[in-house]
Order: sequence, then C-alpha cells, then structure tokens
Amino acid sequence: MSYIAENGIKAVCFDIDGTLYPKWETDWILFKTSFLHLPFALRYLKMRDTIRREDGYDDFPLITADEFKMRELEIMYPRKNKSLEWFKEKEKRVFHDRWEKEFLSIRMYDGMASFLSDLAKVVPVALLSDFPIGSKLKALRIEGVASYVISSEDIGRLKPSKLPFRLLYEHFGLRPEEVLYVGDSERKDVLGSKKAGMKSLLITKDKKKALRSSADIVVSSYKEMREKLL
Repeated sequence: MSYIAENGIKAVCFDIDGTLYPKWETDWILFKTSFLHLPFALRYLKMRDTIRREDGYDDFPLITADEFKMRELEIMYPRKNKSLEWFKEKEKRVFHDRWEKEFLSIRMYDGMASFLSDLAKVVPVALLSDFPIGSKLKALRIEGVASYVISSEDIGRLKPSKLPFRLLYEHFGLRPEEVLYVGDSERKDVLGSKKAGMKSLLITKDKKKALRSSADIVVSSYKEMREKLL
C-alpha cells in the first residue's frame, strides 16, 4: 500500500525551485541576473534572510503585496529615502524581467512531469514557490497539473513561516495532517511544513542530510518518490 493510502493523505504540495528542477539552475539564473547589479542583489539576498530569521516558523495574517514590498524596502534601506515605486521598479528591472526570460530555459527532472500528472489523478496537487511563479510552469510544461499555485511573495510571508503552509491545507478544506509537503530544504520545506502540522517529504542525494532529517519520508530520486507515493 502506498504512503498516501496508508496515511490518509488527501493532497500533495510541492516546492518548485530546487525540487521540480535542479537548484543549480535557480542559483545560476540568480547569479547572472545579479552580476550587473551586485550591491543591490547582495542587499536583496541579505534582506530575505533577515525576513526568514525574524518571522521564523510563526503564523501571521495575510498582508498585501505592497505591504510586503515596503517591509523589504525598509530592511534594505533603513536610513535612505527610497520610495516604494522606486524599489518595485528596481526589483522588476534587476530580477523579475530577466527571470521571465531566463526561466523559459529551465528543464524539469526526468520523469517528474509524468509523475505529477499521475499523482494528480489520485489526489489534488499544489505548488508553492518563494519567488514569483512567472513563466516557470510554462517552461516546465506543467500548466494545469496543479489545482492550486501560490507564491509566498504574494501573501507577504516567506517559508518557513507557517502562513504559506496554512493556506495550502485551508484551500483544500483539509486538516494539516492530511497534506504532504514535498521539498528539498530541511529548514524551509520540512520543518516549515511539519511545524504547520503537515506531513513532509525531503528529496536529497546527501546521505548525511537524509539521516539527520526530521521528514516523514526521505527519498533520493523521483523514481523512489513515485514508488512510495503511488
């Protein structure tokens, strides 16, 4: 009997970056888009680490995208007179516009698209990213597979904050323990989802990470994931 059937799992949610396709592709795109604007990019990455540290695993109410952008701006430039409009345009020009083009070249792990399609016939599938979704689903050729797709930027909280995970199981009208979250990061994906009450699956080829993980399931490949879940 599969893990899904054995444990009463009624929805499976996936991290996107580093889980559906190699993390090095995200890192390479970030490097290319950051190189010409290095001071801004370094401030930006440090700011996101600050937000994760400040919010931790706590739950927070939903906030607007502009409220989130204002928080980012104030962390990056606490003593400088920068407007929200300036920040949004700068972020768009440095990152988002180029990401839209760069992400069209990403390729999903072999067999992942068919696995997601087969899984969606068994339980609803959702996708969550800490970055804007943009053209990713089109590039990965999985548009329409997931019944729910969210970016944590749109709700104002980055993983491992509880809010993104809570919205997942609330969307399906399920108890948190009825939802399995799949990701490649122990802190952001495994601990974030587990502290929200969900089940978790970590995918990693690192044997040390696998042994130390608190995930309910640890797999090293999508072939193994398919065997355990379907």
